[in-house]
Amino acid sequence: MFKSGRLSRPSSWGKVTVFLFVSVLFLSFSNFAYCAEVVYGDVNGSGSVDSIDFALVKSYLLGRISEFPSPNGIKAGDVNGDGEINSIDVGLMKSFLLGFIGKFPAENVPVVTPTPTAPPKKGNVTYTLVKVANPTADQLDAYNRIQSAMDKAVSFYNEYTSITKALTVYYEPSVSTADGNINGTIRFGSNRSYMNHITAMHEIAHTVGVGTSDKWSSLIVNGVYTGPNATAAIRAITGDNNAVIKGDRTHFWPYGLNYTSEVKSDQDLINHCIIVDAMKKDGI
Repeated sequence: MFKSGRLSRPSSWGKVTVFLFVSVLFLSFSNFAYCAEVVYGDVNGSGSVDSIDFALVKSYLLGRISEFPSPNGIKAGDVNGDGEINSIDVGLMKSFLLGFIGKFPAENVPVVTPTPTAPPKKGNVTYTLVKVANPTADQLDAYNRIQSAMDKAVSFYNEYTSITKALTVYYEPSVSTADGNINGTIRFGSNRSYMNHITAMHEIAHTVGVGTSDKWSSLIVNGVYTGPNATAAIRAITGDNNAVIKGDRTHFWPYGLNYTSEVKSDQDLINHCIIVDAMKKDGI
């Protein structure tokens, strides 16, 4: 039989000891779990895998950069889990972004707290070309040219950005070239030389905030775009850690597609998409 008073409350020192032990155990487990939470392919730490990560991995493999924005970038970039970042990882990331694969080989390696990789982001840019009921020969020709230009432009935006935008497109002969408004409207004038996908992509950029959003002017300081995401993107693309995007009240360069002569290959169009997508992450 227990005598009265033999069971006493733990001393204050005992409480402190137990508290410290539990705290250390909790912190140790939390750090261990945190280290295991790697989103493969997400080398910039944005929480998802997109075209910016792809550009960064390519730049790393080409020796243009030696580290990634995310502290877990090296591990996240090794998407096949062989211990290094190489051309196989680049190929796997491309397949992932194109939707050919749903996850990376490295995700099959057992981890303490597995984190599923987010599905590749695809844009959802759509457009409606407004046509008159009884078009003239001039209007029919313009509609065909504009539709062809918009189809190709939208395909690039939907392949290489995560942007969602519904556009309404008009043929307005009084417009000198073409213009885009943040309300989602694009107008093409009668000059056929502007009815091309490069001009269309340039105008789509205006509809999503380039030179038109409330935040745009605050991001341009002394002629330099200061948003961190797009700045990181241009440095990854060029391999120059000091590279910057120049801009004014309505446009940016390079890769702003301000002139059709800027485009030498589809890669220039892809780079445009990467930068505009990053600018959206900057809040335009």
